[in-house]
Amino acid sequence: MFKLEAGARYGAWTGAEISEFLHGAVMPMRLGFNSKRGLLVVPLWFCFSDSALVACAVRESLVIRSLGADPEVAFDVSTNDLPYRGIRGNGEARCVHEVGSQALQDVLDKYIQDDDHSLARWLSSRSHTEVAILVEPTWITSWDFTDRMQGLAPLRQRKPAQPI
Repeated sequence: MFKLEAGARYGAWTGAEISEFLHGAVMPMRLGFNSKRGLLVVPLWFCFSDSALVACAVRESLVIRSLGADPEVAFDVSTNDLPYRGIRGNGEARCVHEVGSQALQDVLDKYIQDDDHSLARWLSSRSHTEVAILVEPTWITSWDFTDRMQGLAPLRQRKPAQPI
C-alpha cells in the first residue's frame, strides 16, 4: 500500500504539502479509467485519507461497473485558475459497497456543507445506492507553476464572463 512520506519529495511538493493540498482542495478529482466505451475521465467529489482518495458513485453507474472490471486508474486534482498547481498519478481503485453511504456523507460535508440544501437532500435520499471508490495511488507527483506565473492575474479576474 502506498503511503505519502511527509518529508519525501514528489515533484514540486513534499508528501506533507500534497496532503495539505488534498485535504483543502474543493475542486473535483478527475478520474481516468478504462470502460467498454474506451478511456473515460470523470470529475468526482472526493476526500483524502492518508493513503487514498475517496469518492463515490451510484452502484449502477458506468464508473462503478468499469472499475469492477478493470481497477487501473489515473487521477488529477489541480486548480482551474492561475497559478496552476496540483497533483496527478495512477493507481488502483477499489469499489467498497459497505461504506458508500459514509463516503457520500463525507463528500457532502466537504463540498456542500449544508444538509438542508436540495442537492444534499436528493443525494442523501439515495445513499443506499452509493458505492465508495477508494483510489490507492501507486505513483503520485505534484507541480506548482506559482513562481513562473507570478504577476499574472487569475483568469477569473481577466475573463469574468468565461467559464474556467
